[in-house]
Amino acid sequence: MKKRKIPKRKLLVAVEPDLTPLIDCVFMLLIFFMVTTVFIKTKGLMVDLPKATAAEQAPGKDINVVIEEDGTLVINGEKVAWSKLDEALKTAKENLKSTNVVIQADRQIKHKLVVKVVDSAKGQGIEGIVFATEIGAK
Repeated sequence: MKKRKIPKRKLLVAVEPDLTPLIDCVFMLLIFFMVTTVFIKTKGLMVDLPKATAAEQAPGKDINVVIEEDGTLVINGEKVAWSKLDEALKTAKENLKSTNVVIQADRQIKHKLVVKVVDSAKGQGIEGIVFATEIGAK
């Protein structure tokens, strides 16, 4: 009887794609996008925020300005005509010896009224302008 030849097994080699060119392309794209990115500076109303020297300020030292829904202006509890805004802020600043203003404006008023108060406060040398908001407002 003749001996049968047993076929030799072929060695299987695992074929894997070379990822080096793919990684090179990804890094080149990343560098390209980083270099060509343009950063846009947003424009807004320039307001100098007060410098904090302590965690809390003494209560009652700020000038409180309230603009009601009908446009009525109230400074430290007293109604003031819009034509006398500069004068009233100057008097309040001298009486309270404060350079901070808290503006509490109704959400229904026109923004130009708030800007008018901010401009007047800046003109009187008031450094800190703060806008009061409702806690938890949406």
